Amino acid sequence: METFPKQVELKTGQASLSLMSRNDASAMQAFAGTLPAHDLMFLRRDIVKPEIIESWITKIESGANVSVIAKIEDEIIGYGTLSVGDIDWSRHVAELRIMVAPDSRESGIGRALIRELFRLAVTRGIEKIYARMTIDQTGARKLFQELGFRPEAMLVNEVKDRDGKLHDVLSMAVDVDAFLARRDTYGLNT
Repeated sequence: METFPKQVELKTGQASLSLMSRNDASAMQAFAGTLPAHDLMFLRRDIVKPEIIESWITKIESGANVSVIAKIEDEIIGYGTLSVGDIDWSRHVAELRIMVAPDSRESGIGRALIRELFRLAVTRGIEKIYARMTIDQTGARKLFQELGFRPEAMLVNEVKDRDGKLHDVLSMAVDVDAFLARRDTYGLNT
């Protein structure tokens, strides 16, 4: 496994990647507070709440989650998480969650985070990765499709926004070995 922190080149300069730890709790809460409510909707938990960030860190410390954060000058601009469930027969599957600050989108940080998460997935024996997003998150859908993820399920009325409006959620997945075999195609072979 590669060591962290590490620098990555973006279209807009450089960012630092590191594994999330308890020391990042305040910075993560500040980051979450800057995100539009719609961006937070497809996440499993409301990361704006300090107790949710505490629970997240506890899962990292237990090994159930691994999270990589991206920073520019100590400010979080994005993160990615691999979350493995606790069901024995599904330990080869992980959910990938990624969030990038609106002003850092299209900088390449999303791809950099995904590349690191796939490397970590291989070291953990993960064979399949899935991601969830609302249908109207076209940027996220496009990125995941470009990376070889394919739709697996449409969950109708799966999430309710803060205004009470229901939204469908698309679940997309990719086989890790197939992804790695084609990483040049996906622009991730660095």
